[in-house]
Amino acid sequence: MSSTSLSPATEAEEEESTLLPLNALIPAIICITGMIIVAVGGNMLIIISYIRDKQLQTVHNMYLLNLAVTDLLLGCISMPFYAVYTITNWHWPFGTGFCKFFMFVDFALCLESVLLIIVISLDRLILVTKGAAYVSEETFKVGHIKVGLSWLLALSLYGPAIIGWDYWAGESTVGPGDCDVEFAYNSEFTLATSLIEFAVPFLSISVLNTLIYIKIRKRTKIFAKKTNSLDIHTTTIRKDMKAAKALALLVLALAVCWAPYTISTIIIAFCDSCINSDVYEVLNWLLWFKSCINPFLYALNSARFAHNIKKLLACTRR
Repeated sequence: MSSTSLSPATEAEEEESTLLPLNALIPAIICITGMIIVAVGGNMLIIISYIRDKQLQTVHNMYLLNLAVTDLLLGCISMPFYAVYTITNWHWPFGTGFCKFFMFVDFALCLESVLLIIVISLDRLILVTKGAAYVSEETFKVGHIKVGLSWLLALSLYGPAIIGWDYWAGESTVGPGDCDVEFAYNSEFTLATSLIEFAVPFLSISVLNTLIYIKIRKRTKIFAKKTNSLDIHTTTIRKDMKAAKALALLVLALAVCWAPYTISTIIIAFCDSCINSDVYEVLNWLLWFKSCINPFLYALNSARFAHNIKKLLACTRR
């Protein structure tokens, strides 16, 4: 059997073809680098603020802390490795084994971020429903149990399928130099998990936040009848409405960043050629963009978080 070797010119052309075209490469590097810096830096500021300020160490903020840790891990793991995959024109240089590990971690982190928003919304509903009883009933122990259960669900929904799908099927659908989940083109599994991962959580969050708004409005009317103090009345209303608006922004960010990716994933599972591959990759990065937005939403909702972030940034400048 004769063997052939590539000429230097052919090898150079092949090496160039593994990178995005120059007009797409530079903007991609700038945008991706900016996203990673904001996601890592912003969520680090939230974590440090929580650790150094005892007034921030509440059960509710503990949920925000876990969400910040999840977003930080997405910025440290998912974004950098997928950045290499993106700028090399979707060529995965890290091997099949690490691809499975990467997918397992990424899918778990993305799902956990959604589940934590459900936990946060449920926590606010319990607060406006139970009032003073919230402090005694919603302890750190209860909070840790909720977070632990959310992680268990996040790890178990996709984990077995990502790790063992090709073994169960007897073959791999992912080609050499590529990195994707084996079930990417299995329409039934993709549809089912998409409903579990996005549709059901989004519906749950929307219902919870609607109930929160109704409870706040109801409590406001009752409080207005019982007190003649306009200052006190204006202050329970502003605090409650501010919390409700912050949750609404979290839900809006989730919808804007997740819905396009989820819908396109379902479409691709049924019709591979119906979504342009470049568009799909942009939607993939849009999904992670939520990790960049969340720290700003925390600061917008909490003057204490905003104060700590400003102090930390001032120290960094000095």
